[in-house]
Amino acid sequence: MKRFFNKRFNFDFTAILNKLPGNAVKAFFKLKKLAALAYKQINSGLGYLKNLFVSFSLRRKLSIIIGSVVFVVIVVLSLIFQQTEKGLLESKLEEICNLTVQYLSSYDIKDNLLMEKYDEIKLSVLYVKRKNITGLDYAWVVNRRGECIAHTDIKLTEGGKNFFTQEKKDFLFNIKDVTTTENDTHYEYYYPIFETSKDENGYDKDVFLGVAGIGFSKAVALAPIHEARKIIYTIAILVTIASILGIYFLSDRMVQQIHEISEGARQIGQGNLDIKISVKSSDELGQLAREFNNMTLHLKEKLHMQKFVSPITRKMIKRYLFSDGEPDSSKHHEVALLFSDVRDFSGFSQRHDPEIVVKVVNIYLDLQTRIIEKQFGAIDKFMGDQVMAVFEGANRDVYLIKAAVEIQKAIKDLNGRRRQKKQEILTVGIGINIGDAVIGNIGSKDRMDYTVVGDVVNLASRFCDVAKPGQIITSTELYRKLQPQSLARNLGSIKIKGREEPVEICEIQY
Repeated sequence: MKRFFNKRFNFDFTAILNKLPGNAVKAFFKLKKLAALAYKQINSGLGYLKNLFVSFSLRRKLSIIIGSVVFVVIVVLSLIFQQTEKGLLESKLEEICNLTVQYLSSYDIKDNLLMEKYDEIKLSVLYVKRKNITGLDYAWVVNRRGECIAHTDIKLTEGGKNFFTQEKKDFLFNIKDVTTTENDTHYEYYYPIFETSKDENGYDKDVFLGVAGIGFSKAVALAPIHEARKIIYTIAILVTIASILGIYFLSDRMVQQIHEISEGARQIGQGNLDIKISVKSSDELGQLAREFNNMTLHLKEKLHMQKFVSPITRKMIKRYLFSDGEPDSSKHHEVALLFSDVRDFSGFSQRHDPEIVVKVVNIYLDLQTRIIEKQFGAIDKFMGDQVMAVFEGANRDVYLIKAAVEIQKAIKDLNGRRRQKKQEILTVGIGINIGDAVIGNIGSKDRMDYTVVGDVVNLASRFCDVAKPGQIITSTELYRKLQPQSLARNLGSIKIKGREEPVEICEIQY
């Protein structure tokens, strides 16, 4: 504050405080402290009201806002109406009072004032009273000496000649035209009474004879306004309450729709994609509900489509969506591959119905998939009864061998349980290999497959072909390079199509 005054008004605030008396300085700082405390309390109260309003439900917020707007509009219009009505009433009142007071200053009154025939003037004043003008409480006439010579209350003319104070007399004697004043209870209208005569030079001059006046009750004059105000405020309150209740109940459908959409979003967050929002209107909320259902349907489609797309393809799509430019269509690096194939699948298919074949094969494919994903591998594709899996990243060789061993052990355990239940069993042979390969888009521009190609893929597939039920086959060279903990049995060399030299293979034991 000191810096503000020093900078704004270019004077030393501290010097001024030092010149003040001690009590004044104490009072100043006490006032400053109280002002700061009041400001803090007001801010705290406003903050509380704001938080309270924010915590209200949407229905209550709409009711409060619309109800407040309706109330304010009605009150503003009523105030405008009241001011207009008050102006019209005052104009009409002034017209009536002017006519009345002019009657009291008519020619008969002038003549009687000149002749000091006050009884006639009293009769004129009483006549005005007998007309029973609503709101006219009193009328009077004073002469040039300030004496009240006639009054609707006769007692006031009998008691004494000092009905008006000297200040009031001075005021009355100085008015030149119709004058209006008001006090707490009445509007008062004064009309000066003059008689025109000739002066010594023959010019017209006005001779002051007295003043006629009336008093009109403010309560009666403003009664229509007060009554109208009561009616307007009553209507405003009733309309506001009706609008609040109307909005409260009419917004029920809208709020229900919002709650339903909110619950639907919560269900989707929990993984339930079978939720469907009922469309109850054709407005924006209805459109939102329809778009919500479309979104749920698209999510459902996407989820089901993911079952038919390999994880490495999904990763490629994510990279494509979040990359600034066009991602590479292919890349070259070392991968670990696992091929698994059901043995004697043709004979099994011939001995059983297609439904049973599909059911049983899916049991074994699901078991292998769960183990491969557990060991951080990804299913590249299912080719009938065959599985092709890819392992990338660090320790891919360790995860590759663990996955192959766990698959054979799990199938052995599964077959033991199925034999006890006299159910059909299947066995698989596995081929594994590690080497450089190309991962990229293979196919036409309209139908592509993101997969792994290269000689390492062909060798792994060939190893799987020669593997017997329960075997895990790889090259002896790879086994020596990896030096896994599992033992291996040399199986000699096999001829690989497209290679001049045979490849020595071995069986990894478990």
